[in-house]
Amino acid sequence: MKSNAATRPGGSDSAFDSYVQIARSLRPTISDVCLLAASWEVRGCTRALDMSEVTRACKSLGESAGEQAICALLPGNKWLSLIALAGADGRRLGFLCVQETLPRGPSDRPRQAQEVRKALAPLLACLRRDLASGPPSAPRARARTERAAELEWLFKLTTQLHSSLDDGRLIERLIEAAGERLGCGFGALFVPGKRLCVERCFSSSDSAVLTDSWARVKQPVLTWVQRQNKPLMANRSSGTHAGRSPCKILAVPVPAKSGRVIGALTFLGTEEGEDFTSRELFLARHLGRQAGQLVEMQFDLMTGLYTRRSIEERAERTLESGAAQEHCIVYFDVDHMHLINELYGFELGAELIVRIAELMAQPLLPDCAIAARIDTDRFVALLPGHNAQQAVEVAERIRQAASRLTLGPIATPADVSLSGGVAQLIPVPMAFQHALSAAELACKTAKSRGRNRVELYALEDESMMRRHGNVIAIGRLREALNGDRLLLYAQPIVSLRKPGTYLGYEILLRLRTEEGGVETPGEIVEAASRYQLLPTIDKWVTERALEMLAPYRSILNTREINVSINVSGQSICDELFVSQLAESIKAARLPASCLSIEITEQAAVTNLARASRLISELMSYGVQFALDDFGTGANSLSALKSLQISRVKIDGSFVREVRTDINSRATVRAVVELAAGLSIDTVAECVETQETAEELRALGVDFGQGYAFGRPEPLSDILSSLSADESRRMHRLFLES
Repeated sequence: MKSNAATRPGGSDSAFDSYVQIARSLRPTISDVCLLAASWEVRGCTRALDMSEVTRACKSLGESAGEQAICALLPGNKWLSLIALAGADGRRLGFLCVQETLPRGPSDRPRQAQEVRKALAPLLACLRRDLASGPPSAPRARARTERAAELEWLFKLTTQLHSSLDDGRLIERLIEAAGERLGCGFGALFVPGKRLCVERCFSSSDSAVLTDSWARVKQPVLTWVQRQNKPLMANRSSGTHAGRSPCKILAVPVPAKSGRVIGALTFLGTEEGEDFTSRELFLARHLGRQAGQLVEMQFDLMTGLYTRRSIEERAERTLESGAAQEHCIVYFDVDHMHLINELYGFELGAELIVRIAELMAQPLLPDCAIAARIDTDRFVALLPGHNAQQAVEVAERIRQAASRLTLGPIATPADVSLSGGVAQLIPVPMAFQHALSAAELACKTAKSRGRNRVELYALEDESMMRRHGNVIAIGRLREALNGDRLLLYAQPIVSLRKPGTYLGYEILLRLRTEEGGVETPGEIVEAASRYQLLPTIDKWVTERALEMLAPYRSILNTREINVSINVSGQSICDELFVSQLAESIKAARLPASCLSIEITEQAAVTNLARASRLISELMSYGVQFALDDFGTGANSLSALKSLQISRVKIDGSFVREVRTDINSRATVRAVVELAAGLSIDTVAECVETQETAEELRALGVDFGQGYAFGRPEPLSDILSSLSADESRRMHRLFLES
C-alpha cells in the first residue's frame, strides 16, 4: 500500500509531523519518512513512501539484535535508508525509514547508510525513548508532542546561530532565545575556567530580586552541577540565608567535547511564577550541550585563550558599558619564533606557545583581564579599567616571566623572549581594530629597538608615527590594487645632440585618489620598500605596461622608440618575479631594442651577481638596461665595468645644480667621459629649464628628461597619439606614391 498523507493508525500524530521536520532540517535531501514499531506496525508515514518496499527492507535485516543501517535503490532514482533502532539492552525497538532523491547514487551503500544514521543522530535518540516506552498513553503522547516541538524549535535556533558564526554575540543570542522560550525571568551562562559569565534579565520588574538571587546561588549551583553532572530543578523557595535564594532554579551542565562539565547554564524564576517542568528541563539539557559547543568555538583549541573575534566582542562590550574609565590593549609577539621552530622543532615551538598562554592569566594578569591568541605566535590582552602606565606594568610582568621560561635541551636551552606593545582602547568607530593596530605598531617598534621590551604607543614618537604612516600607506596600496586605481604615465626622453628627436619614454607610476585626482605614489612606494612589497608593484607595472605596449609593437619599431620600465632591487632578488617578467616579455613580442629595464645603481651594486644574471637572461630577448640615479653610489665605476649597461641616467641632484655648483658640473663631466669611454649613452634626469639643457649639451650629455621637454602624460594617451601620427604619416606616403 502507499500512504497518501502523514498518517498514523488511529489518527493524526503531531509528534510524528515534528519528527519529519527535524529529519528534513538535519538532512535537507530527505523527502519522506516512515516510523515503524518492532512488530512492523506503522507509527507514522509520509505520503509518498511505498510501504511494500519499506516492509521488504525491514525484513531483510532479520531479527538480529543491535542497531543496523542499510541503503536500497527504489524506482525513479530514489534511495531508501533504513535504520533499525535498539534499546540499551540491544532489544529491537523499531525502524526509521527515510527516502531521498539524489542526483547521483552513492557508490558505497553501507557508507551512505552510516552517513544518514550519523546525520540523524539527535532525532534517533528521541525516537529510541519514545519506542522504548511502548504505545503512548494520552499523557505520554502529549509529552512526546511537546518534546518534539521543543526539539524542532531548538534545531531552528541552532541553524540560525551556525549561519551567523561571525556574530560575536552568539551566546547572548542563545540565552535570550532560551529565556523567551522558557518564560523565565533570568538566564546566565557561567564558565569560570574561561572567565565567562553572561547574564540576561528578562523581567524588568523582578530584575533586582533575580539579580540578587543569582549572586547568591551562582557558585553553589555551579558546584552542585559539576559534582553531580546532572540537572538541578528546584521549584520551592529555599529561604533567604547565605547561599540560598527565594527563587525557582533550573540549572544544567555545560559539557566540553570531552564530556567534562566546564560550567552551568542556569535559569531563574520568581516564587510567584510558573514552576519549571519536565518540558523545560528537557529543553534546557539540550541548550546546555549547545552552549558548550558555542563556548568552545570562541576559544583557541591549543591554548584555551579567546579567539580574536571573541576578544573583539568583549572589547566592544567593555566600551558599551559606558563606565568613565580608561582601557588598554596589550599586544605580544614571540621573538625569533621561526628560529626556535627550526633549531628545536615544531613540537617545542608548540610547547612554547602553550607556556606563553599560561602566563596570560592570574596572577600576572588582573582578574578583569581577557587574553586571546590572535595568530600563531601573537597574543593580546584586554585590560579594562587600566590606564597606559598600569598596562605597561602588566605587560612588563608577563615579558619578564616569559624570559625566565626554560625550554629545550639543558645544555642549549631556547632563548625565549617577548616584544610587547601597549595602546589605549578609545570609544571611536572600529575601536578595537584601531587599538590593536596601534599596539602592534608599538610592538614592532620594540622589536626594532632590540626586542625583549615593551613600548607604549605614542603620537610624539617619530619612528612609531613613521611606522603608522607606512601601515596606512600599505592599506592604500592594497585598496589601489583591488580598486584598479594605479595608473601608468610616461615622460619623454629627448636627444640633446639632435633637438626634437625622441629616444623614447620612461614609464612612471601614478595613483588615482578616491576623489578622482592623480598623485605620485611616493609614500606608498616607500612603505612597500620597508615591507618588502616592491615586487608586487613592479609585477603590476611590468605586466600592465607590456600589455599596453604589445598592440603598438610595429609603431614602436618603425619610429625606433625605446620604452623604459623601472625595476627595484627587491624584484631583482625575487626569482619568481624575474621568471614572470621573462614570460611577459616573451608574450609581448616587442621588437629588439624597444624595451629597457632601469635599475638603480645602488640596487645593482648591492645585488651585483643577481643583477648580472637578470641582465644576461633578458638581453636574449633584446632588452636593454640602464643604471638609474647614477653617481650617487660609492661604487659607480665597479657597476659600469661589471654589468652590460646601454645607458646611465645621471642623478637629478647633480643636474639641478649643474649651472651653479662647480662640484656638480665636474661630476656630470666625469660621468660623461667615463660613459663615452665604455660606449654607454648618458641621460640627464630632472632637466627643468632650457638653460640647463644647453649646459648639459655643452658637457656632452646625450639625452635629457624633465619638464623642459615635457611633463608626464597618461601612457594610453601617448600611445594613441603615436598611433594617430603613424596613420597621418602613412596617409601622406600613400598620397605621395
